[in-house]
Amino acid sequence: MLSKTIAKLDNLKFFMQLAWESKLIPTDKYSKITESLEEIGRMLGGWRKGLQKTPAK
Repeated sequence: MLSKTIAKLDNLKFFMQLAWESKLIPTDKYSKITESLEEIGRMLGGWRKGLQKTPAK
């Protein structure tokens, strides 16, 4: 489930960039949104890494 969430976040980041490049969203909003998405990505990545280190019960 976590891997699917990370993949969906990657898709969202891609489409956000596409919208920005197409001038559908202004640069300031794009910057704020991508900053938040990057932080979410770091949190999800850390969570996945933590789960991989712990032995399954």
